Amino acid sequence: MSRAHDPSSPLAIGLSAAGAGAMWWSPNHAVFTAGLLTLLGVALMRSCRLAGGGGTLRELHAPLLVFVVALLHGIWPFSAPIALVALGLVGAAFPAQLWLESLRGRLPSNEFLLLLLAQPGLALAVHILGPQTVTLDADARLWLSAWFVIGAIVQTGLSLVRSEPERAVFALGLSQASLLIAGAMVSTQGYDAEYSMLIGADLGLAGLVMVVAELQRRYPFDHLAPDNGLAESEPTLARLFLVIGWFFSGLPGGVIFFAEDLVFHALVEHSNWLTAGMIFVSAMNGVGFYRVYLGVFSGRTRPDLSASGQPCAWLPHLLRLMLVTTLVFGFVPQLLLWHAHGSGGGH
Repeated sequence: MSRAHDPSSPLAIGLSAAGAGAMWWSPNHAVFTAGLLTLLGVALMRSCRLAGGGGTLRELHAPLLVFVVALLHGIWPFSAPIALVALGLVGAAFPAQLWLESLRGRLPSNEFLLLLLAQPGLALAVHILGPQTVTLDADARLWLSAWFVIGAIVQTGLSLVRSEPERAVFALGLSQASLLIAGAMVSTQGYDAEYSMLIGADLGLAGLVMVVAELQRRYPFDHLAPDNGLAESEPTLARLFLVIGWFFSGLPGGVIFFAEDLVFHALVEHSNWLTAGMIFVSAMNGVGFYRVYLGVFSGRTRPDLSASGQPCAWLPHLLRLMLVTTLVFGFVPQLLLWHAHGSGGGH
């Protein structure tokens, strides 16, 4: 039984938001672990059969595995084997990455969106690479970097075949995040890109998803199609979606372009193959974005696709603010790098 359109719980959203905030801006390992486990725990409890989500223990084995590994890493942060298992699990090429998919339909839509935007897998990888946990040797980090480049390739491939616009956009987000971790694995320069890419990727991802969610709220469509043609009836959202997507894909001037430049220089010093993979993924992410844009906005609108309800008046203003923020961080990246430098950088 799907719960995708059920009312969200204010308590669950509040706890998840608090967990995400503690996870990303934690002052120490204990606070990070508490935030991560809160975010994952709320999602699991809301998805289980007792809470009406319909999920059985067998169906939720993948998110349970991620939760257990996060708990073990919280208890033993300096254990190299646990850190390696955790990084392997959150790599976008690993089947356990589908744990997010196993929660789709069992969580109310707003709670699921918050979980996706919080990116707990990415947060765990960033934390493991930080100064508060185990130090991995150079060979292990190089292999892990290759693993995350492979994950980026897998996710960009998924963005090219998925027909649901929201799922295709989130695959692009995971692909960008995997590139970020790949660069952070091999050098401090790559680690510096983490916070830049995080801000840019989440701003872009949130903007694209909010546009898609607003359009799906008012128009009866759930798949990419050449006759959706919503640019005719929603020209402002179409233009904003296009510009946000450009910067999300790495257009010069945005924060993602700066972060990808750091990742490129981190990878090129260690492996030509990884560098080639990064360039390939960056190019294909652009193709994936245009596929989503064309599938939502291009063509002539079919007769049965008419609007219902009132448009969200504040959404265009919020999207413009997000665009300005992306440009500010792209032209003045020092506003972001202080966090990495202040915490001691990668190790």
